[in-house]
Amino acid sequence: MSIKRVSLIVLIAIAVVLVVGAVPRIVGTGQALSPAQEPDSSDEIVSQPGDLDDEVGPRVADEIEYSTEGRLATSATAPATSVPHLGGEIVISALENEQHLPAVAYNWKHNEYLVVWHNTWGGGGRDIYAQRITSGGELKSWFAVTAGPNDRAQPSVAYDPVNDRYLVVWIYDVWGDGSDWDVYGRFIPWNGPSASLPEFSICNWTTKQWNPQVAYARAQEEFLVVWWTEHPSVPAYVSGRRVFADGSGFPPGDGFTIAVHATENRVSPDVAYNLARNEYLVTYDNAFDVYAVRLRGDGVALGGGEFGVAGWPDAEMRPVVAACDAADQYLVAWQSLQPAGHYDLYARFVTGDGTPDSVHLIYDTPVGEVEPDIACNLNGQQYLVVWQQQYSSAVGPYGVWGRLVYPDRSTGAAFGIVAPIGGITAEFTNPAVAGGHTNYLVAWEHDRAGTSYQDIHGRLISPYAVFLPLVVRNFQ
Repeated sequence: MSIKRVSLIVLIAIAVVLVVGAVPRIVGTGQALSPAQEPDSSDEIVSQPGDLDDEVGPRVADEIEYSTEGRLATSATAPATSVPHLGGEIVISALENEQHLPAVAYNWKHNEYLVVWHNTWGGGGRDIYAQRITSGGELKSWFAVTAGPNDRAQPSVAYDPVNDRYLVVWIYDVWGDGSDWDVYGRFIPWNGPSASLPEFSICNWTTKQWNPQVAYARAQEEFLVVWWTEHPSVPAYVSGRRVFADGSGFPPGDGFTIAVHATENRVSPDVAYNLARNEYLVTYDNAFDVYAVRLRGDGVALGGGEFGVAGWPDAEMRPVVAACDAADQYLVAWQSLQPAGHYDLYARFVTGDGTPDSVHLIYDTPVGEVEPDIACNLNGQQYLVVWQQQYSSAVGPYGVWGRLVYPDRSTGAAFGIVAPIGGITAEFTNPAVAGGHTNYLVAWEHDRAGTSYQDIHGRLISPYAVFLPLVVRNFQ
């Protein structure tokens, strides 16, 4: 009898769980928040017509099967009342400067993450650096992605397993005077940059391009880069360009328009790829409402084009999106300005065919939750939403929190990832997250106490504990 494939069976057991009580704790530090700092969250689900019953029983340990392609065949999740295990805090980069806007991608072939960010040097100038981190938290090589006399900023990154490399994209100040910002990119092999793969222009229009985001399309074997354009004579709009992953260039044309309106801006785009359909979902806002458009793998708009995701009287903005392709589903999260003047965090499921589904309140306090990011883990059946959490009504201090969300609409408990220490007015801001085999890596901007420097720190977050032994089984 021939062996068609070999899979690793990892027996997953639920470890000792930390249940959120009257005083939340930052897992892994034992540091309790003071009552004055304690966020008061509601697990409320905002009902929509036709919503399913969200009452679910406790989640149990499951058996996880690793296929030879590196994806998890089934899902294992922790009890909905528990918070995941947090590894120790990782100092990802501590250069003598200010480091901003981390982005993270997971490489399943080598079971490691790549974190990218931009540096702002004391004498002026910005450039892009990167750090490899194993799924066990070990720091590997550190390197410059791009540097030069003009500013490079706002990086994003995605991983291509076919060519075993990343595409890092960023904005570039062409003339050095801020008058013309383009979108550039560079392919980075899994273990570090190669001189044979220099940076290249993705968009060189004479306007200003901002906030590029990139996703990898496995079926297409290409990347989609999206950004928004500031134009002197028309409202801002969202554009994109497909990049062939083999390095052979682009499809014909210099990009295409994704979202445009005659009188309203379209800004702050994000993009996720759904392998189940070979499709993308691009999200964005107009500073008041959240919109999306579903694209075919070749960039053609589907389902009538733009549709609303959040359009209530509050100002809804800064949307982020992830796809759990095993569930053929997207989750969109955003910050919502409340009448009292602070932001709360919401999320909405969108089905694979582009139908807006139930809306969920992720977290709300009297002070505010902003700058969300979101990722689905490698098995495609579990989301992690992270955000910047304010701890007092004054400006700062800030920490980073997270919450697991499942495709069946249940959620884990909200939990702290990093918090201010000893009353210091610190800023731990702008978190970014990517999902791996058995954990997530969250990275953030981290004020260095007593200095003017800002570092990049991170933490591995495991929704469950993995226990040895590993068992190899043959499948016919």
